[in-house]
Amino acid sequence: MVEPSFMDYKVRRKIDGSERTILALVRVKDGEIYAAEGGHDRVMNMASRQIDAEAIQTAAGVFASIKPQFVRDKNGVIQYAVLESANPLTASCVLAPGFAEKFAETLGPDLLVALPNRTQLLVFSRQDQAFAKMGEYIISGYLGSNYPVSREIFALQNGKLRSLGVLQ
Repeated sequence: MVEPSFMDYKVRRKIDGSERTILALVRVKDGEIYAAEGGHDRVMNMASRQIDAEAIQTAAGVFASIKPQFVRDKNGVIQYAVLESANPLTASCVLAPGFAEKFAETLGPDLLVALPNRTQLLVFSRQDQAFAKMGEYIISGYLGSNYPVSREIFALQNGKLRSLGVLQ
């Protein structure tokens, strides 16, 4: 699950270039998020492949359940896509297989994403600066949420996130 680094998750991974956002190992039960407990490093390393496979399946299921809403400018040109749902794993569906391909035709192959809170994800083309115009909206979504995730903009490359910087 993509989460803010200030959360005290025992089992976590860094996101390339980010100091404020992490990938946390969580368990979801009845819509509630439970942090995985830290364990022996050897056991965690052995289970890593299975954990990754299950996380990818979960992200794919969440992604499949959400219909993106495309926001257009006055000329009808798509500026960005918004994915929103009550599912607390909504922002984490950015890691689903095929995520980038779903937006390649409308936003191009090079994507930027913003993850202001658990239940919202914004997808931008890297070819323009639409994300910059949305900076205040993204920060507001982060600050106004009970479950904020990040004020950073991320590049999505080969299914992995890389932070490009924090919106101010």
